[in-house]
Amino acid sequence: MQDFYAQSYARLVGVVGVVAQDRGKADDAVQDAFVRLVGQWTRVTAYDNPEAWVLKVALGIMSNHRRKLGRGVKALRRHGPPADVPEPSGDRIDLQRALDRLPRAQREAVVLQNLGLTVEAIAKQLAVPAGTVKSRLSRARKTLVPLLREEASHA
Repeated sequence: MQDFYAQSYARLVGVVGVVAQDRGKADDAVQDAFVRLVGQWTRVTAYDNPEAWVLKVALGIMSNHRRKLGRGVKALRRHGPPADVPEPSGDRIDLQRALDRLPRAQREAVVLQNLGLTVEAIAKQLAVPAGTVKSRLSRARKTLVPLLREEASHA
């Protein structure tokens, strides 16, 4: 496979580059095609022209990329540019820092509760008993209260 790669890589990038009008994107597409070839090597080497297979895959990758860009442009036209997101306030940053200190399971429970889910709904979402959710929320509160007081006192 190394010999095949060495013999055909530059030629394939050249062909795809002409089609794509972008050598960098062509290089990426041909590399991706060779990655896909690794799993198909024994089947593709039986073809009369394995290089044609790699070229077809690379061109398909380029086509998919163009299609995705086109859908993105259409969505932008349809929905307009994204809304400006204001800089986070100091309180939000303090809260995020405090939440980051919680174990993941406790942080999940707190965030889901903040989204308005009941203990039962959180339990179902996380696939744990309701008592476990209550325990996680209780432990999270015990951890968060002093952290948020500490952050507030530094402000």
